[in-house]
Amino acid sequence: MPKLEDFEVEIIKLKDRMNRLLDNYSEKQIEPLNEAEWEPDLDVLEDKDDIIVKADIPGMSADLIDVTISEKLLRIKGERKRHIGREDENYHYIGRRYGKFDRRIALPVSIDAENVKASYKDGILTVRLPKLENKKTGELKIQME
Repeated sequence: MPKLEDFEVEIIKLKDRMNRLLDNYSEKQIEPLNEAEWEPDLDVLEDKDDIIVKADIPGMSADLIDVTISEKLLRIKGERKRHIGREDENYHYIGRRYGKFDRRIALPVSIDAENVKASYKDGILTVRLPKLENKKTGELKIQME
């Protein structure tokens, strides 16, 4: 029988797929956009030792990006604010997204959370998540003495 944790991971994966599908069909706005929630584009790849997540988050400093991990879920959140220049500036088109973001990534394997490393360079956040091959998660039967 599937565990609740596995079901939650699948729901998050489905939500991410639906968001990407809807984003692909949305039309470009000609009017300036208000600040609203958005999700950075990302890649998730795997090598023999790690799961690697690369997220495009340009225009921010590293201290404004919050990265956390719990069980099989990586969470990247923050807020990119639009800087208002001069009052006499008149935008004709705003294509960059501003506002809060909160991206949750369901991980395919258990992770060694104590050895996760993150770096941020040239607008790209890279998170290396070492895999735990033999660690069991979830329910554990306790032997009675």
